[in-house]
Amino acid sequence: MDDKILAALIAGLVSLTVGVVSFFATRWKVEHELRQTQFRDILQKRIEIYPRLWSICIRYETNWVIDGKPKDRDWAQAFLAELNAFNIDGGLFFTEELYNSFGDVRAGLRRAVDETGPGDTVDPQLTARIRIAIYGTTDEKGRVIPGLSTHLKDDLGSYRATTLQRRLARE
Repeated sequence: MDDKILAALIAGLVSLTVGVVSFFATRWKVEHELRQTQFRDILQKRIEIYPRLWSICIRYETNWVIDGKPKDRDWAQAFLAELNAFNIDGGLFFTEELYNSFGDVRAGLRRAVDETGPGDTVDPQLTARIRIAIYGTTDEKGRVIPGLSTHLKDDLGSYRATTLQRRLARE
C-alpha cells in the first residue's frame, strides 16, 4: 500500500478517535453540569422549605411538652393537618429516608386521631412512638435509629453527604 494512503488512513483513524473521545468527554461534562445545577436547585429549595417542617415538629412536640399542654385528640388532629398541608408543597423535595420518617409520624398521628375520643388524651405509648419517629432513638445494641429530624439535617448536609450527592457519585 502506498505510504501516502497509509498515512491518510492513520490520520483519519486518529481524527475519528479524537472526535469520539471529545464527544463523550463533552457529553459527560454537560451531564455533570446539569446534575450539579439540579442538585443546587434542590438543595436551595430544601433550605427554603425544611425550616417550616422543623417548626411544625418543634411546635407540636418539643414546645408542646415544655408548655405542659396535653397531647389529646385535638393536638393530634392539628399536628396531622399541618403536616398534610406542608406535604402538598414540601414533600416533593424529600429524600426517601425523610419521606419514610415523615410517613411514620403521620401514621402515628392518624392512629392517635382514630383511637382517641374527643377530649381524651392520646395513649402515652403512642405519643412516645410519635416522638421517636421525629427525633429517633438508640436500640438495645446502642445503634442510632434516626428520626425525621436527623433526616432533615442530613438532607441539608449537616451530618453526612446528602442522598442526592451519593446517588450522583454512583452514576
